[in-house]
Amino acid sequence: MNASALQEETLIVREPQGERRFGAPDFPLGFGGAGSVVVLSGRPEGVEAWLGVHEDQLFVQPAEGKDVLHNGLRITQSAWLKAGDVVNLGNARLRVVEDRGQRTIEVDDGSAGNITAPPIIQHDARLRGDSDAEAEPIAAVRFRASEGAARKRTVTFNPTRVLLTVIALIAGGVLWFVLTATSIGVSTAPVKARIDIAGGLPAVPVGGRFLLRPGEYTIRASSPGYAPAEIKVKVTEAANQQFALSLAKLPGMLSIQVPVEAKLSIDGQEVGSAPGEFELQPGTHTVAINAPRYQPFSGTVEVEGLGKKQVFTPALVAAWANVTITSEPAGAQVIVAGEQRGVTPLTTEVMAGNQPLELRLEGFKAWTTDIQVKASEAMTVGPVRLGLPDGRLALRSEPSGASVTISGVYRGVTPLDVEVRPDMEQSIVFSRPGYEPATRQATLKSGERQTMSVALTGVYGEVAVRAQPADAQVFVDGRPAGNVNQTLRLVATTHEIEIRKAGFVDFKTTVTPRPGLPQVVETKLLTAEQTRIAATPAVVTTKVSQQLKLMPLGRFTMGSPRREPGRRANEAQRDVEFKRGFYVGVREVTNAEFKRFKSDHRSGIVPPNTLELDNQPVVNVRWEQAAAYCNWLSEQEGLQPAYVKDGESLVPANPMTNGYRLPTDAEWEWVARYSSDGKARRYPWGDALPVAPASGNYADYTARVVLQDIVPGYDDGYAVTAPVGKFPPNVLGLYDIGGNVAEWAHDYYTVSTDSTQVAVDTMGPAQGKNHVIRGSSWKQSSVTDLRLSARDFGDVQRNDVGFRVARYVQ
Repeated sequence: MNASALQEETLIVREPQGERRFGAPDFPLGFGGAGSVVVLSGRPEGVEAWLGVHEDQLFVQPAEGKDVLHNGLRITQSAWLKAGDVVNLGNARLRVVEDRGQRTIEVDDGSAGNITAPPIIQHDARLRGDSDAEAEPIAAVRFRASEGAARKRTVTFNPTRVLLTVIALIAGGVLWFVLTATSIGVSTAPVKARIDIAGGLPAVPVGGRFLLRPGEYTIRASSPGYAPAEIKVKVTEAANQQFALSLAKLPGMLSIQVPVEAKLSIDGQEVGSAPGEFELQPGTHTVAINAPRYQPFSGTVEVEGLGKKQVFTPALVAAWANVTITSEPAGAQVIVAGEQRGVTPLTTEVMAGNQPLELRLEGFKAWTTDIQVKASEAMTVGPVRLGLPDGRLALRSEPSGASVTISGVYRGVTPLDVEVRPDMEQSIVFSRPGYEPATRQATLKSGERQTMSVALTGVYGEVAVRAQPADAQVFVDGRPAGNVNQTLRLVATTHEIEIRKAGFVDFKTTVTPRPGLPQVVETKLLTAEQTRIAATPAVVTTKVSQQLKLMPLGRFTMGSPRREPGRRANEAQRDVEFKRGFYVGVREVTNAEFKRFKSDHRSGIVPPNTLELDNQPVVNVRWEQAAAYCNWLSEQEGLQPAYVKDGESLVPANPMTNGYRLPTDAEWEWVARYSSDGKARRYPWGDALPVAPASGNYADYTARVVLQDIVPGYDDGYAVTAPVGKFPPNVLGLYDIGGNVAEWAHDYYTVSTDSTQVAVDTMGPAQGKNHVIRGSSWKQSSVTDLRLSARDFGDVQRNDVGFRVARYVQ
């Protein structure tokens, strides 16, 4: 391993503490005790052996006066090292390992105490020979300073000897190159090209081939008119190696010449406009030319390439023809496709195809026609005999819009200007739906102008317009006609009737009055919200098959009067109005429905009765669990959640969304106490005690085994919760609105005082700790709790509190 080799690779010394890598600048390496490059544990201070390299070969040399064993043989001078050799320094051992070209010195300093010392082989003549480690002294590298400077030698310079030496070296080099080079052949297509070879020693051309030393080369070929070609090759010692290069023709320049500027496409791609020059690859190309006033051209051209320039002059075919036009009398203005060309007689270029032609001459009737022109085929039109002008008749009617026929031919609707043949009596009929037809006669001279006006007589019918509110206005065909609740006399034609009032949605309809047949238009205007609600589904269903009903809007007094028996202080009275449409769940949420959201929930038991049946209402849920369930329902349908995160808690969204939520305090009481007669109910079954039979699940006779206080004489058959919907619904179709379980409401709980202010779509206080609980449960029996105005509150779960869901329409 010489110095240059060690620039690319390293020697690894693997010690008990790890590996180190050494390159050429690190040699020689000292092995021994303290002060050595590689320190061996337990060895005396100083270097015991040197490790060196000479011409890619490792060797070991003992330090002066040190005992070093090489493969068990004590050495006194340098010894070559090869894979598997072992060097011992006392108890320490160095072993040479080579794996895939990587040399490693494995060092065992003997500290483990398990090294077997090799036998010491005494020097003997029998051991000397080719295999003797000391047979060949190594003096190429010295590691110790010499004891004295060598004497200088005097060299005499001899020019002749130097020249002969150089010639001999050159001759030897040439001979060496010829004897060791490989002959290769290089061919090119489609033409013979100049060859250049780069890389390694220069190539020597010999008889159409090249002599090269084995190695990697780049072969380049070049020829006028062709793009240079290049390949990278690896030349080996094999005989008759052959390499081929293919040269491609250079593009050519195609000059396209046309008489006018035109759009140009080559091989289906737009490339600009002609005339012009275009660089194209050799081969056949399709050229398409679109020039104004010429027929489209398409053809092929063969491009030679080789950097040459070619001229292509396609023969474009004119897309027009010469048209000669004459008239009697002459001097008429000629107009072709709206463009004035001159006066007759006239020869003009007209584009191929169907073209409108018009002749005009003062004092004569205009003459128009269409002519079919073929490209490059001349044609003649005329002589055209121009006639005297028609009479011109201006027709008007009141009202306008009457259809006009002249001599049995329909000519349009009034107001109308028409030409009529002169000196001939014309019969003119005006007709309009809802009016009697009117007939007139007229005779005009050539060029004469007349105006004829007709007042049409209407045919009427009666239409009664009735609507609420009574102060709404009626419009007929967009014109105001006074307030509603009147009878209109209208022409017997179709009219648009519109009824309007600010704050209400307009009503529109059409009506066609009939003489002697009175008609009625009747409606009730609705506000925008009422209209929207009228179009809103009465029932919606969640993804888990829960039904919610659309609740009526209106206004009521929430709370209870101060003298009502059982009233609590938190039942303050105030007026509440509902303007925003909302839905409320028909039934309370069941265990099965809640477990779709939270599968590990347990409602519990009231020994010996269970609260866990699938169709029983879910209980033992906190308010936030009920709100999270509502958000889960919203996510199933892509609705915006009604509750948002605030730290670790859920709070109502502001503004409130149309996602699923809990009914508000006011909504719950509105739908619970709703009555068709407008009087708010006191109890779920009516306005007075006792509890009506089978009216709901309250603390009854059956529950006496688990409760102390029960409703006297009442038995609903359930000691604890009953299946939801087991008892009849209220007037709005809601089940268990009283009894079974009390229900979480949306609002934070607060105690307020009576107020005369109207709360519209109230969502309750903005913050708080507890939440409102509404409705009685299976545990309650007192007059206070059974009333629908009773309010409770809490912030923990109970085994008699569940919930139902609600949501806004929009």
